[in-house]
Amino acid sequence: MRLKPIALLFFFLMGVYFGGMGALSLGDRTTFWGFLIIGAVHFLILVGIALGKDVIRQLGVYISLLDLIFGILWMLTSFDAPSASLSFLAAIALVILTSDELKEEMG
Repeated sequence: MRLKPIALLFFFLMGVYFGGMGALSLGDRTTFWGFLIIGAVHFLILVGIALGKDVIRQLGVYISLLDLIFGILWMLTSFDAPSASLSFLAAIALVILTSDELKEEMG
């Protein structure tokens, strides 16, 4: 099974998610730019993984870990579908990004 497309899909979905959250918060300038920057970071990691850069994959591990931590904190404050999906996707992404199969696939 190829893991690179799954990792790319995760970062695409997370970039779209945070970009959408930014679009929903147009009234608050700081929140808007914060979500936009987080979405852009996810898209940049997507491009780095697509190009096969191992350093970017390692950075993606840290970003996914942050996604998981903030998803768990969000679940502790209010358990709802977005918080659970963020935590679930981040946990799966961490497993995929740290796997040897992905490292070999990226070259």
